[in-house]
Amino acid sequence: MFFEIKEVNYLLEAMVRISNINLQQTSEDFKLNVLQVLSECCHYEHAIFWEVIDDELTNQPVCFNVEAYTVENYLNVYKFYDPLHPMNMQNQPDIQLMQQNEVISRKNKRYYIESFLQYHDFIDEMVMYLTIQHKPSAAIGFLRKKGEKPFTEQDRQKLLVVKRLIENSYLLHQYVQPAQSLQITQREKELLRYLCKGFKNAEIASILYVSENTVKKHLQNLYRKFQVTSRTQLVLKYADNFRI
Repeated sequence: MFFEIKEVNYLLEAMVRISNINLQQTSEDFKLNVLQVLSECCHYEHAIFWEVIDDELTNQPVCFNVEAYTVENYLNVYKFYDPLHPMNMQNQPDIQLMQQNEVISRKNKRYYIESFLQYHDFIDEMVMYLTIQHKPSAAIGFLRKKGEKPFTEQDRQKLLVVKRLIENSYLLHQYVQPAQSLQITQREKELLRYLCKGFKNAEIASILYVSENTVKKHLQNLYRKFQVTSRTQLVLKYADNFRI
């Protein structure tokens, strides 16, 4: 697919601006800057930057021209009807147009469109997953309002141009950020020791005499404290902060 000269120039500008994003800023500001670049250079005016942990979206995304109550409604009721939710995206391309996705039934997709998207005055959505070590660590969802044109294959191609650059910037930003709120509990320290030894969740649960769900909850707390989204990042950042 070929882009017009104007689109090429916009994409080049997006790449330069993403490359120059300040990695020392807060996580929220970093995500907001990425969304602003995609708005100004690619004309994506409504977007949400999610973190993804264990194929689940976190509850505090960064929104660009999307109301908080829309996100709350999505999380409380409609997320699993979303054909582009992480649970429905396994073995699917990282960039997906909703209209091209056939993972869930047409009935559920229609319900999602009519009951959620159209209720909030949207007509279409698209998603780009940011992957680290072949696992989704974040997702940027794009929405189109009534009166705007639906997403097309050209939109997918535009995101393909900038995807790797955004992934690399996101990973670097997470790594250079100082770990926040490092008031680690004794239980979390124990869990971290076993993580560093390569133990799996079930093995850690057995050793600590807790459920696997409890281990997962501790992990999510540690991801938040260290501002990471994967076990590998957590171990590396823990080692870097505490020189183990």
